[in-house]
Amino acid sequence: MIKDLLKPENIYFDVNPGHSKKSALKAISKLCGEHYSTIKESTLYKNFVGREEIESTGFGSGVAIPHAKIDNLTNPFIAIARFSKPVDWDSIDGKPVKVAIALVMPTVDADNTHLKVLSHFSRKLADDEFLNHLLTEPDAMALYNYIIKQLEKEPK
Repeated sequence: MIKDLLKPENIYFDVNPGHSKKSALKAISKLCGEHYSTIKESTLYKNFVGREEIESTGFGSGVAIPHAKIDNLTNPFIAIARFSKPVDWDSIDGKPVKVAIALVMPTVDADNTHLKVLSHFSRKLADDEFLNHLLTEPDAMALYNYIIKQLEKEPK
């Protein structure tokens, strides 16, 4: 499942997050909008911010999992953005975010794909080795291969 959603070209390093969570979400929205022409940057940003207003997606340990549900989206995806400087995200542990795992899913999600993806990543983020790779691996393809290998081990 993760292999269908995450592609190496959706892993971004040294993303300039600006000065706030909102500017970081704007940067992620811009990158995703450039890569997926069927999604407007403004729509994605609005959905990310709307989700953050419900509850922070700052997972802890330097990671956030922002997610957006988009009407009529036919190709859901995951994007990973590693920031050039940490961002105050109102995380559950109070620590700034260094990496965001952005989930972009359709509003109608009969298979609960976004919940399954959240669950897979949440379990793996408790693993120090996985977290270290996510925070430090310098090569997008190597990080992609590592994530796929690790998450394929996860129970369905």
